[in-house]
Amino acid sequence: MSMSDVVDKVLRLRDALETVEGINNKLNELPKLFIVILTVTVATLGVYDTLWFMLGTVYASLSFLWMLVILGLILFSLYYMAHRLDKASEVKGPYQDWGDKLKEGALGVLAVLEGLDWDYVEYRVNRARSLYPILLIIDEAVWAALFYFIVGFAYAFLNYLLFNITSGPLYVFTLASSVVLAVALTLAVTWNEVVKTFKTLWSLDSLLWEVRWLYHEYRKLQT
Repeated sequence: MSMSDVVDKVLRLRDALETVEGINNKLNELPKLFIVILTVTVATLGVYDTLWFMLGTVYASLSFLWMLVILGLILFSLYYMAHRLDKASEVKGPYQDWGDKLKEGALGVLAVLEGLDWDYVEYRVNRARSLYPILLIIDEAVWAALFYFIVGFAYAFLNYLLFNITSGPLYVFTLASSVVLAVALTLAVTWNEVVKTFKTLWSLDSLLWEVRWLYHEYRKLQT
């Protein structure tokens, strides 16, 4: 195998491991997100109960404002989750210097592979692979809900303006169409990335085996 082929294979491994690190970072972020959202929700409900207790019937006459608060709370939660998960996936792993090291040729390849903790890598890969479906469901649900509130409501409002649909079977059809539109937009936006991630995770075993074999071969040459 030529040196260019070896470097290409190691760089493919780097890209795959960075994908794995992105998934693990997002998994680590989930508990923090749930805590923040739960805290904000409890605080908001607490303010509502306090105002209801203090103002009573006066506050009841302004109950429509509470619907806006609930809508704002939902949108905040969805946007916050989407934003934080996206940021977490951008955090790079400990593989950024591989490109410079690989320019040194065989010694650079050996230095890169000797610096890998293979047990740790295997653990991170297995964790990402086993929990990625759960993360994917959460991620897709968040984006679908965001699209529903942003695009779906606009679609429903347009139907209302054009056809004055406020109830009945056509109204139900409009809501169902909004959901379908939100899901379709979510799949259109995320499909390529999801397919790429699945291919990366489930092809890593063979790539890791090849690179470990290269590592042992290079060690033999050095001795």
